[in-house]
Amino acid sequence: MSNNQSDPSSTRVSFSPSDTAMLEALVPGYTFISRFVFSYLHIDLAAYLQYFVALALFGASMRYLFEHVSDNFSKYFISTAEMRLDDEIFNYFMYWWSRQPQVKRTHRFLAGVRTNGYWSDEDDSDHERSDSEDEWEDADGSMSTESFDAYWTRVINRDKYKRLRFTPSQGRHYFWYQGRLLMLDRQYEKTTARWVLNNEKLYLSCWGRDPSILHQLLSDAQHKFVERDGSRTIIYRGQRCSSGTTFSWSRCMSRPPRPLDTVILDDAQKHSFLADIETYLEKGTAKWYAAHGIPYRRGYLLSGPPGTGKSSLCFAVAGKLGLKIYLLNLSSRALDEDNLYSLFSELPRRCILLVEDVDTSDITHTRGTSIFPKSARTNADAFPPQAGNGSSPAEVDKANVPEKPEREGITLSSLLNVLDGVAASEGRILVMTTNHPEKLDDALLRAGRVDMHIEFRRAVSEDIEKLYRSIYSVSKDDRTHPSSRRGENGSTTTMQNGSADHPNNPKGVEGEDEENTDNKPNGLRGRQNELRSRIATLAKEFASLVPSGEFSPAEIQGYLLKHKTHPERAIKEVAEWVKEEKEKKGAQKAADNKAKEDADSKHT
Repeated sequence: MSNNQSDPSSTRVSFSPSDTAMLEALVPGYTFISRFVFSYLHIDLAAYLQYFVALALFGASMRYLFEHVSDNFSKYFISTAEMRLDDEIFNYFMYWWSRQPQVKRTHRFLAGVRTNGYWSDEDDSDHERSDSEDEWEDADGSMSTESFDAYWTRVINRDKYKRLRFTPSQGRHYFWYQGRLLMLDRQYEKTTARWVLNNEKLYLSCWGRDPSILHQLLSDAQHKFVERDGSRTIIYRGQRCSSGTTFSWSRCMSRPPRPLDTVILDDAQKHSFLADIETYLEKGTAKWYAAHGIPYRRGYLLSGPPGTGKSSLCFAVAGKLGLKIYLLNLSSRALDEDNLYSLFSELPRRCILLVEDVDTSDITHTRGTSIFPKSARTNADAFPPQAGNGSSPAEVDKANVPEKPEREGITLSSLLNVLDGVAASEGRILVMTTNHPEKLDDALLRAGRVDMHIEFRRAVSEDIEKLYRSIYSVSKDDRTHPSSRRGENGSTTTMQNGSADHPNNPKGVEGEDEENTDNKPNGLRGRQNELRSRIATLAKEFASLVPSGEFSPAEIQGYLLKHKTHPERAIKEVAEWVKEEKEKKGAQKAADNKAKEDADSKHT
């Protein structure tokens, strides 16, 4: 009876040519595979085709069902926070993640010395890493006597190795935060645009419909990021994004605040500028402006010769008030009106918008002029080369090609509208600096756009005296910050204010234990008081030798820095320096006058 039963594996199931062609189209190589299996294994795949189809349908349906259930589960039972690369919260989280213990344990991470710009250069000297350049004491508390060669070798060897930073790699990462299991998914978006770099997003997820743990983590990351800066002044710069032609504010650096008394300026003007900003920022001022229908904006113009401290005053005030500085360059070729409006709309309240050297931009000279106006056509441009005039065919063809239209850029009208137009931002402080205020258009300087004008001057006798005292002043830090100079024989000697080698030494005491002499009449404090009195006397003498109103504070400071450890030598050699500088300025002025005369003669 068994002989009468049919075995599907030994009986060949035949398909019509059309069915075979369809199977060949759906499964390439089906005919060859079926013949091979039947010849060597005696199994007819056609007999089991219905099982294969059912299995394929089951797999497809299960995959669809799994995706559907997974999407609904994620939608209703998982909370997710999305972070984009162009937002500062992205940097907050990356900074927080790089300092977590799980970073050292993970086996998938992205390593780099500058990971996609999440950190800037000054982060190499953050609060967690002490800079050996500022370590002037040995381990036992005594003053360091390390030679310059040994010190510099150590510094150079250290700087060869940039700090390694680790961030999560692409994909999913699970970690614990305050007893909760969280998931981080880092994704890179695919794009065909070549200029789009590192277009990525972060997805932070937790179980449950309560996202409070995510809010707490992101707030913690923000606090860690902000606390890293401490009292430092944060500086942002308006520049083009990596994802196209749009502009945005990007953090470029953070610097320690500068004391306001180090800015050489008339005290009345300095304090008037600071008091006006404080009045503008104090409580109730915004409501007062709104009640009287006045836009809540304030503008300042700082003018004066180069090196007189215009930008320094702005930076010092920002450090004293804890304001962020936003730098804007009006001469950027890629900046247009739309990007200008976008940058101003993104400005936060209570910040300083600094536009340096505003007179160098042509748009501030005449209303309606483009930032890069087309130059006047020369005679050669007016009469292009023609065939038969000694010009080659290539030159003729090149001259006949129409010029591409230049980018219009921004105009003075668009700048004025974004400063105090209907859609202008409020709450910010505009500070413009210029060397030539007479070149600026009157519309830019009217009240409401420029509310206060501060003119900086060249250093007068009072300013010169202040500069000298600031360079050679004696403070509590002089005890731990010695000055080093190169001796005549090439050796390096280490000295400090009050030592035998220092020109300011009033007593000639060398090697004395300063801790034991603090309480003595001629101890450390006594010597410092004598030095302060001596420096005040030398400052008056130095100020009498430098002409008043001829040199900028930057020029005088540059000279004093050459003699920063020799105050008396600075006085002895200042007369020769003044003579040389006057000769240089005279020669430069004569060259400028000659160049101007030549240009006028060519024009006529």
